[in-house]
Amino acid sequence: MKIDYDERLHRTYLEGRALCGDTGACWMTAVARHLPRTSELNVLDLGCGVGRFSPLLADAFGGTVFAVDPSRQMLAEAERNNAHPSVQYMRGAAEAIPAADGSIDFAFLSMMIHHVGNQQRCAEELRRVLKPNGRVFVRNSFSGRLDSVAFYAWFPEARAIDEARLPRIEAVCQSFQQAGFSIVAIESIEQQIDTSLEVHFQRLQKRAISTFEFLTDEQIEAGFARMRPAVDAEDVPQPVMETIDLIVLCKP
Repeated sequence: MKIDYDERLHRTYLEGRALCGDTGACWMTAVARHLPRTSELNVLDLGCGVGRFSPLLADAFGGTVFAVDPSRQMLAEAERNNAHPSVQYMRGAAEAIPAADGSIDFAFLSMMIHHVGNQQRCAEELRRVLKPNGRVFVRNSFSGRLDSVAFYAWFPEARAIDEARLPRIEAVCQSFQQAGFSIVAIESIEQQIDTSLEVHFQRLQKRAISTFEFLTDEQIEAGFARMRPAVDAEDVPQPVMETIDLIVLCKP
């Protein structure tokens, strides 16, 4: 099933998937480690959604951010809530990127590669729009590497669904290598999802995680019923952490 962000998710995504604390800065630091030290880099934020990372990328790297997404409603939310003078939000697809040949210094793909119907074509398009020696950063969760996802403890059906629908990291790397990219690094970065289990519980209730689209209402209600006792038992709030992978690729 293809997720339609124009139908419901655009209304909950902004709050339900907001970055916690210094998580955004953590990812900007991770990206900067693999880039030249220059003050103005043009960035493609592919699959930008509501613009969670777009203003951060503009502030961190100083150039223009071309923030592309296929969902009209997600882009409308981005323009309302994450406007920035150096960010241009535009509609487009991963297989047909609205950017000129050789115009982009690096591309940032956050939690979107599993929504791409043709990853090989996406990789070819990214090679087209990138400058020589340009980088691609794929930030995503991958099948076979999901042990750190906290909410699976109460929603076991969700893990089974994600293991089946998320790509394996090897398959993504292969698609990019076939398009001529080389692998620079594969890193696993631990980030804070929420400040406590109670906050995480409240956020999950917004159902902004696309996995919930594959669960029945009964499965979702049962998961929250299983989670509630753990939330109530948390005397001292503890941050909820999760590890996300980052693939760094380079165009020749």
